[in-house]
Amino acid sequence: MRIPFLLMLTVAAAEMARAASIGTPGGGPLNSESSVPFLVPTNGAPSVRYQQLCSALDFSHHGSPQYLITRISFTYGPTSGGIDVVLPNVQIWFSTTLRQVDSLSPVFADNIGPNNTLVYSGPLHLFWQQPIGAFGFHIPLQQAFLYDWRAGNLLMDVRNYQTVPPLNVPPYARSFAASYTLGDRGSSAAAWDVDSLTATIVDTEALHTVFTATGVPEPASAFLFLVGLSALALRTWTRRARVQSSLAPARTQ
Repeated sequence: MRIPFLLMLTVAAAEMARAASIGTPGGGPLNSESSVPFLVPTNGAPSVRYQQLCSALDFSHHGSPQYLITRISFTYGPTSGGIDVVLPNVQIWFSTTLRQVDSLSPVFADNIGPNNTLVYSGPLHLFWQQPIGAFGFHIPLQQAFLYDWRAGNLLMDVRNYQTVPPLNVPPYARSFAASYTLGDRGSSAAAWDVDSLTATIVDTEALHTVFTATGVPEPASAFLFLVGLSALALRTWTRRARVQSSLAPARTQ
């Protein structure tokens, strides 16, 4: 019975720490690109407020009811120039929203969920990072966000307080890949003033975003794992005690 028992614990441990790279929006092609909100040049807007809705469906197929999100990543737009920029002051907030895909309100506050959490604040250096892959622009979150996809869709709220100087070499623009398809499980709202309370544009376009996340099991699963681990520790201790007890007479002879 030792092997099945250890196998059960191994499976339980894997369930408790299920790592995933979850891409969204997952219902449409990468047929667009956007500089909003991170790559807008100063001659386009002095600052930007941006909200992006990411469908819970993109998280529901990865095997866990909840995910602890620790990083977000992006990739080049198809006509983008080189990207190596420092944004002086960026805030990124996550919350769970009851708003549906392609139904964001132009009033930013109406889209934000009750668990609104600041996950990043301060300067942000965006550049292509190693190891080189499809999504090489990474933003490690300063505060991990626990997302339960059963409670609603995920809202990413970005406040970029100072945009970047324009690119002075062809193709003169920087962008990240995006999806622009109605019903593709992503949508956005943006304003060209970080202090604006309402969006200038509400659109179906959404940056193609990869979330680095770790699956969090149901409390019952975690409890069973801990019980099993305790039982294994007790079993090991009992076996050692029996071995030591059997050897004791031989040592005294």
